Amino acid sequence: MPEYRLQFTEAEQEDESRQRTLNELHAFIATMDGRPLAIITLDQEQSTLWDQEGDIDYQDAYGRQIIEQVTDGITETLVIRNCDGLPVALAALDEDAGWQGIGIDERLRFEIATALQNDETEFD
Repeated sequence: MPEYRLQFTEAEQEDESRQRTLNELHAFIATMDGRPLAIITLDQEQSTLWDQEGDIDYQDAYGRQIIEQVTDGITETLVIRNCDGLPVALAALDEDAGWQGIGIDERLRFEIATALQNDETEFD
């Protein structure tokens, strides 16, 4: 009888995918370093809608509204946080392409908040 080994490729692929995503987020954060920053915190309703899937893409709609509000010739980077203070998206102004953004998956928000040193006392 042949010997069989269990392979947990699904978990390995998930770990690899998570690491790739974290690497991408950390690289994006590095491009934000030292540039003028705006931090926007969503209210409870916006936070709930941000993570909903449906006919309306609230991330896009809110993101566009926020970008319009922070485009002032000074602000070059942006952190959008939910009502709990966890980052849901990052954006940076690229002189050639305009604003570029990246969403943060719910499962990675605490880790990215830590990477950003997202301490309330730091931003107040």
